[in-house]
Amino acid sequence: MSTEAAIMEIIEVSPADPRLAPLVGAMRVELDALYPEEIDFEHPTVKEAARFLLVLAGGAAVGCCAVQPLDGGEAELKRMYVDPAWRGRGIARRLMPEAEALAVRAGASRFKLETGVRQPEAIAVYERAGFTRIPNYPPYDRWEMSVCYAKPLLP
Repeated sequence: MSTEAAIMEIIEVSPADPRLAPLVGAMRVELDALYPEEIDFEHPTVKEAARFLLVLAGGAAVGCCAVQPLDGGEAELKRMYVDPAWRGRGIARRLMPEAEALAVRAGASRFKLETGVRQPEAIAVYERAGFTRIPNYPPYDRWEMSVCYAKPLLP
């Protein structure tokens, strides 16, 4: 195992953790550049019940995601982001099972997510993690740039 991988840590934090704001802000800037036609859309927010996972490398926040519990035994993956300087190092691949475990602990038996058609790297991460394409669910069923996925979760 490389030294870099050995010092990487994934921790659960509240949505108010100040280390999340720069990552979520950078994600929003990146998405606005990819989808300029959707800047004026009212994007869904992460609800208070959501829990975040934060990826730390040498103490610095380099990635995150949120698991948002939903009704009906479902949870939604939100705010999945890895700092561009840290991409290609397997961070998202390591983060996915942690997010799934968090969804199971929240009582979910199905995990779903939305991403965009202009994010082939994200799509590849989700497909490698076992997610399969599903029809776009609300509110993403109104956006032609959205792509939705789901995966059953085992307790």
